[in-house]
Amino acid sequence: MKKSRRAKPEQPGIAFEKVVAAIQSQIDPQATVTHSEFLIDRLGQRRQFDVVVRGTFAGQQMLGVIECKDLGGKVGTPDVDAFVTKAHDINANFKVLVSRRGFTKPALAKCAHYGVQALSLLDNDPANRNFFIGTRWEADVIRWGRLSLSLHFVNEPAQPVHFDAGNVTIAGKSVIDWFTNYLLDNTAEVSGFGWVVNFRGVFDKPQTVAVRAGEEYQCSAISFAAERVCQQLERYVGISGTGFYSWLEQKATFPPGTQILMDAVPMDFAQWQPRGGEQRPTTGFLEVKLEVHSMFDRVPDAIQLDAL
Repeated sequence: MKKSRRAKPEQPGIAFEKVVAAIQSQIDPQATVTHSEFLIDRLGQRRQFDVVVRGTFAGQQMLGVIECKDLGGKVGTPDVDAFVTKAHDINANFKVLVSRRGFTKPALAKCAHYGVQALSLLDNDPANRNFFIGTRWEADVIRWGRLSLSLHFVNEPAQPVHFDAGNVTIAGKSVIDWFTNYLLDNTAEVSGFGWVVNFRGVFDKPQTVAVRAGEEYQCSAISFAAERVCQQLERYVGISGTGFYSWLEQKATFPPGTQILMDAVPMDFAQWQPRGGEQRPTTGFLEVKLEVHSMFDRVPDAIQLDAL
């Protein structure tokens, strides 16, 4: 009985090269793209290239070479130097380095100097989590901040009266509930930020106001104040898809018809980070800015202070 041999699993580096070749074929379908081809350099030596691209531009034959680096870390300057020399020896018209885990800053500077495109895959694989590729979302969360109320006594107490605004009641009903309902009804008329709402409500006749159980005062009016705040937040949202990310141009390139996947964006803004007020340059990709208004819940049985 003959034993069948199991096919050896493909080396990760080879699989990475084939993915790069397949994406390049989709991006430029008019070009001829080959994987792992040997070319003769100007000294007559056979040199292996991971991906070779042939096409025409303005009627001229063009030759491009792509080196794929599936390393344990970022591509550094020695890798760039070696590739530049290798590509120069076969008179390549364009040179591309694709790194699974990104590039060091000196390596990117060298790529820019020698005209080497520095790319990474956008495909959603675990190795890509060693660096972040995505877009920045901004959110302005506009809400009511601190609330304040002051009591105007018929007879001024001998000692200052300290109280929590949330505990102040008239006839057993919370005064602050009336104020939050008032803010809910009048938000559209308010502009700006800070203590933008300030007014005094005067009673037709003095009212008994409780600041806590067993402590009551006769009051002729109550003053209300509310602070309007804007939280400036940001969230970086990852994207993935079958395509390339250019580290030098800071943009993504996808073949036609590619499905682009975006990480879930939490609408719980406690999971977002504060952002500074500095102006940031546009990326030319997807940019999202949200303006979110956080409102109070209406209290249906709140006291009607304006009727007192």
